Amino acid sequence: MTSQSIQFTHPVPTPPQRWSVAAVEELFKLPFADLLFQAQQVHRAHFDPNQVQLSTLLSIKTGGCSEDCGYCPQSAFHNAGVENRKMLEVDEVVK
Repeated sequence: MTSQSIQFTHPVPTPPQRWSVAAVEELFKLPFADLLFQAQQVHRAHFDPNQVQLSTLLSIKTGGCSEDCGYCPQSAFHNAGVENRKMLEVDEVVK
């Protein structure tokens, strides 16, 4: 079975132009499987379902932060075993 042969029984919901608090609260009330299904329908309507976009995060500066956030391993005030690294150069980040 290919994605072209799948027939959806529910129309793809059209999101509001601007979300209201009430509309967002209604999303939170949905069972997770229903929310996931609706999200997949919206995704398939706008993107090729056979392609996956990968994204990564890059820490351009590690450790030595001047803020004293007790939960953060980047803080210079706490020893979290993070090896400090200077800010990466722009060309290293762009690679």
